[in-house]
Amino acid sequence: MKIMRRTVLLAITTLSLSACIMLSSSTVTVKSMSGGPTGPRVVTFLNATPYFPEMTEALAENGFTVKPMASQQYVTKNEGGGKIGQYNEASTRYGLTLLDAPTTFTCALTSHAVYNFTLMVTDITRNQIVLILKQKGSDGPCTTIKPVFPTLSEALSNAWR
Repeated sequence: MKIMRRTVLLAITTLSLSACIMLSSSTVTVKSMSGGPTGPRVVTFLNATPYFPEMTEALAENGFTVKPMASQQYVTKNEGGGKIGQYNEASTRYGLTLLDAPTTFTCALTSHAVYNFTLMVTDITRNQIVLILKQKGSDGPCTTIKPVFPTLSEALSNAWR
């Protein structure tokens, strides 16, 4: 009975690990909209994400400066016709939105998992999405799947004009 039990456990372990070995990160797909981002590589995050530290490090390694807040000053402007407008002065022109959708895959022997990540770049001054990057990969060290943050950041750097 013990031999049978060990054989079953060995078979399950082997199948689980071989499934991990077959997984790999996908390539980054890039869709440019409205010409893509240009100018200084200064960005801010527009959404809360648990991956802020990892993505910030990867962006910095690719020449980006990440500002923690999109704006700190208000600007009052006479819009004519007796109207006065007040808005936040943008400290960065581009904002990043990092979204993650879970898959059914988890990383063996770690607490990380595989997600479908989407990184959207918004031109804050025009309120327009200018670039969308997508990649399937892990959120941290995984047996055969690389974390997406370095490759997403590199793809963003290559798409920046």
